[in-house]
Amino acid sequence: MDELNSIELNNIIADKKPTTQQAYKRDYKRLRLLLDVDTIINNNKLTKPITAIIKAIKNSEFSKNTQKGLFNMLVMIFQKNPNFKSQQVKVESEREKMNSKIEIERKDKNKELLEILPAQKTIDKDLNDLYNQKEYLKYIINYLVITYNLRNKDLCLKIVSSMKQTKDTEFNYLVITEKYVSFIRNVYKTASTYGKKDNRVQSKKFRDALLKFLELKEVDYKNEEYVIFKDRSGEYVMFQRVYKGRLGEPLNCNQIGDRLKLLLIENETKLNKIKVKEINNKPNTIKGLKKMEKNRGTDIKTIATYYSIEN
Repeated sequence: MDELNSIELNNIIADKKPTTQQAYKRDYKRLRLLLDVDTIINNNKLTKPITAIIKAIKNSEFSKNTQKGLFNMLVMIFQKNPNFKSQQVKVESEREKMNSKIEIERKDKNKELLEILPAQKTIDKDLNDLYNQKEYLKYIINYLVITYNLRNKDLCLKIVSSMKQTKDTEFNYLVITEKYVSFIRNVYKTASTYGKKDNRVQSKKFRDALLKFLELKEVDYKNEEYVIFKDRSGEYVMFQRVYKGRLGEPLNCNQIGDRLKLLLIENETKLNKIKVKEINNKPNTIKGLKKMEKNRGTDIKTIATYYSIEN
């Protein structure tokens, strides 16, 4: 089976963002491997009957979300080929059925979570305990995720001492000033929609934890740049000096997110569900959701759909 240079794939991903392109390439590859074909359409004919394709996806060991992604890939392929309108309609129907199953499972899981998820005040206590126990790295990571409703990959950042060092928009930053810390996000999932985010972290405790952690790691942050990194011993270190050829290249943002999520009090999804639950129990729910929308870069409708466990 040849490399992913198929015209039918390129027609779909040509105008998409790099992250979307990667996701579509992954689904297209899965589809080809599952069906054992090089292309879905060849010489204006399906390489396999549509009933066989649908059956193969539904009988596969992929999760329901992945199966939905494969159906979606088929829909996009057919959309680029007007002669396959009837096949497109059949696949769209299967995609919607799969989406309904996913939604039922989501609601069932939310019912379970409603009973077992801790309250926001418990999370806040756990966060404070991390500081008191001098678990400064865990405190820093959890404070940022909890306060700004982050995704794991948003923690792909550099620590610097001046705004002049934040010109490279390929990174996120923590800028330590004399009185506060600026948390700057250029790179996050919905940056193309919501733009650069610059939050002034006023918490003296957060700034103190950051400085103490850097002091323990003997980091001269005023004279060097540091990024989230994994050192030679395999220890999860938040800020490590970048010397190309000595310590090697920094991990990419996906790898960083995967490692730092191990330090969270609860996983990112649960933390956001806990926050939405607290917001829903307050008088001005819309105001709280709008603040979360601004923090996370996710519209209120999406937040209500995926993070509210009470619907």
